[in-house]
Formats: sequence, structure tokens, C-alpha cells
Amino acid sequence: MYAVEFENITKSFGLLTVNDKVTFGVKENSVHCLLGENGAGKSTLMKILFGSYKQDSGTIKIRGKEVKFKSPLDAIDEKIGMLYQHFMLIDEFTIWENVVLGNEMNAGMKLDYKKIKYRLNEIIEIYNLGLDINKKICDISISQEQKVELLKLLYRNSDILIFDEPTAVLSPVEVNEFFKIIEKFKADGKTIIFITHKLNEVKELADRVSILRKGQLVYETDKADIDVQKLGKEIIGNVEVAESPAKISPNEENKKSFIELKDVTLIKDKVKVLDDITIDIRRYEIHGICGVEGNGQQELVDVILQFEKNISGTVMMKDERVSIVPDDRYKRGMIKEFTVGENLILKKPSEGLISKRTVDTASQYIMKKYDVRAPSAETPIGSLSGGNQQKAIIAREIEMQQNTMIFYHPTRGVDINATAFIHSEIVSLRNAGKAILLVSSDLDELLKLSDRLSVMHKGRLIKTFDETELSSGNRNNLLEQIGKLMIGIH
Repeated sequence: MYAVEFENITKSFGLLTVNDKVTFGVKENSVHCLLGENGAGKSTLMKILFGSYKQDSGTIKIRGKEVKFKSPLDAIDEKIGMLYQHFMLIDEFTIWENVVLGNEMNAGMKLDYKKIKYRLNEIIEIYNLGLDINKKICDISISQEQKVELLKLLYRNSDILIFDEPTAVLSPVEVNEFFKIIEKFKADGKTIIFITHKLNEVKELADRVSILRKGQLVYETDKADIDVQKLGKEIIGNVEVAESPAKISPNEENKKSFIELKDVTLIKDKVKVLDDITIDIRRYEIHGICGVEGNGQQELVDVILQFEKNISGTVMMKDERVSIVPDDRYKRGMIKEFTVGENLILKKPSEGLISKRTVDTASQYIMKKYDVRAPSAETPIGSLSGGNQQKAIIAREIEMQQNTMIFYHPTRGVDINATAFIHSEIVSLRNAGKAILLVSSDLDELLKLSDRLSVMHKGRLIKTFDETELSSGNRNNLLEQIGKLMIGIH
């Protein structure tokens, strides 16, 4: 039996058709992967299922019954839950306050705190979420924030779970933990719709796959017939994926350090978050940083950007102007209510007011150069797909033409084509003599791009692999070694 059936779902925004007569079913107690490029219509279709949008035409059936949702509350009543790419949490509230907000268990006229907390801790134990419900959101890592969103769904007893890029914010170790949670969901009879760009995850998880391209369903297959190369071709169609340029090999004397940290220690709230860090970032080099989220990566970036002043040790910078593509584009990379054009010129130096004509001319040039796809420069950037938002932010930072650049999770939540484009831009910048710090939880990305790779654990740089170590030897052994270092096995 199908848990969900989509029949000829069509949805347009103005002249743009985002979903075009989409028809497929999701079987009960299965993992159904939904693939496609950024902007292919995946998230829009799921928002229709969750009641956030209303389709223009077509029908949805839940467990064989046609439904017409007016809001997410209707979907929640049908035990549907959605974990969004961008979390919806209140920073100053505790975990348990965020989870029960709007879903209180009442004891007369008062909240039954004891009952609520008992139930939450019971769920946390069952699914091994490892959360302290009394902690504030502002004091936990981004991967823990995701678990809070997951806790929300479980607290509501959702049995159809929609995950939009759930592993984009997770390290390899955390991804394995998340997959175990998915297995537990299936064992408990839940149905999972899983949006991802990572084809290796599809091979591991999917019972069935559906692919959208330009709003239309173009391909479906079952687990037994999943071919990763075939999936990649169906996702992008006849478009050629850009290859990264080959790295040039400059003379060693040209590899001058633009930034050097020596014996840097940072203590926050009586906790040593950076411990005796020594690192340099050189011209013509991509220095990769990997580690489980929350092990000092953010603090290292903040020290380089001079956001943290109360440090010991020395920080030497040949050029204090640094461009950064931040880890969270929604919170730190853009103003989602502003237009694409306004976001693109947001950091452009100006001696006075900037005319609309100047904004339009500059932004149209950048949008074409970096393949930022939007109806116009006047489109609110918050309405674009995640990949196009990311390309816009990267375009803005590159156009700043700084000598040092930080890329913090540059391809988080973006598709195959956009990832290839971003990788190509990073290598081109490196070849042009820029000094690049690349912080990522994607080991494949780090091994592909890094000239040197440092592993962080509990605020320390515990090992740096040089170019020879990264390029020679058995790749699986290298991945295993790095993975162990990331969780503290030296």
C-alpha cells in the first residue's frame, strides 16, 4: 500500500512552472529518495505535501485517502512531519521549549513539565539522539540542532517523515549515526521521503528512487536496479558537468603565507575551545580543515576574521581583508528579504547611495558569469533554490578580489552541477595565487581539493597531511585514518 500518492501535481510561481504534472507513489515503511538539481522542484513538491504550499492542480492521497491541506497543521494531523534544510528554532529557548512550542501537553491550565520532559528523554533514549533537553539552542552545534528538529517530529508521533538534505550538515561519523536512526524508523514502521544530492547515500538507503528535472518526473527505479552513474546522468540530462582545472605548481618561494597563527588559544565560558593552534595559509594553496562539527572550526574562522579578540598566542596577517563563504548561508551569508542584486553588491565599497541602474548592471554581469539562475536581479534571494543562493554568495565573495578566502562548507546542500562549478572556481582561485582555507565535513571534497589537510579534534589540530600523503597510498586507508583522527583515535 502507498503511504503517499502524487497524481498530476502542478505548481507555478508566476510564469515559472516548478512542478509539472508530477505523478508517483511512496510505499509504506520504505525509504523513497527524491533526486534532482537545485530548482528541479523537489522541495516545492514536499512543501505541497506538508501543506506549506497549495498545488494549482492535481491530487494527493495519504494512505489511499485524498487530502486537501490548508496549512502544515493539517499535515501534522495526518502524522506527516518535515525536517527542513534550514532549521526553525529559537536560539534563546531550551531544546525542550523549542520542541513543545505549540504542541503542549496540558495538565489542567498548566503545562505538565514532568510529563513533557519524561516523554522527550524517552524519545532521545530510544533513538540515541544524545541531547540534553535543558540546553539552549545557541549553545549546541548545527548537527545537534538537526536532532532537535528530528525530536519535534517524533514528539508529534509523525509516521511519514520528509527529510530535505538531512546529511548536508553532518560529518561522516554523524552520517553513519543518522543512517542507524533511519534504520530504526523503518523498523518502527515509518515511511521516509529523503531528498539528497549525495548519490552514495541513495545506493545505501533507498528502497525506491524518483528523479525530477525541470519540474517533471523523468526517471524512477527500485533498489535492485540502482546505478549511481545512471542516476547522475538522469539528474542533469544532457548538460556537461564542469571539470576542475588542473592545479599549477608554482615555485616554493611564491607560496608565501598570508595568514599565520602561532600557539593560539581561545577560552570561552571557561572552556578551552582552541588549544595551542599553529597553522599557516599560503598563496597557491588550499588548506583543508576537517573535523566533527563543533570541534573548534567556527572559532578558528572567527579568530582569522578577528571576531575573537581575547586570545593568547599570535596572529600575523599580511592582508587583513578576508572574504568568507560562511557555513550557514541563511543566517550569515545573505539577507533573504533583499533581492539577488542587492545581496550581490551588499559588500561592495561605496562612497554614497548606489543607483538601481548600477545594481542591475553589476548584478546581471555577475549572475551571467557565475550561472546564478533567477527570473531577474530583482527576485528576492530567499525564493531561489539553495544551490543558486550559494552560487550568488560565492560570486559576491570572489568579486571582492581579496587575496585570502575562506570557504566554509561551500557545497552544503547543492547539486552535482553546482558542486562541480564551485570546485572549479576554488581551484581557479588557488591557481591565481589566492590563499584558501577550506572547512568542510565532506571528506571526498577535502581530498579532491586540498593541498594540505589538517584534522581538528576538541579545539586542537592533531595532524596535518601534506600533499604527498594526500596523493599517495591507499585512499580507503587514508579515509579510515582521517575518520579515526576526527573522533579522537590517535
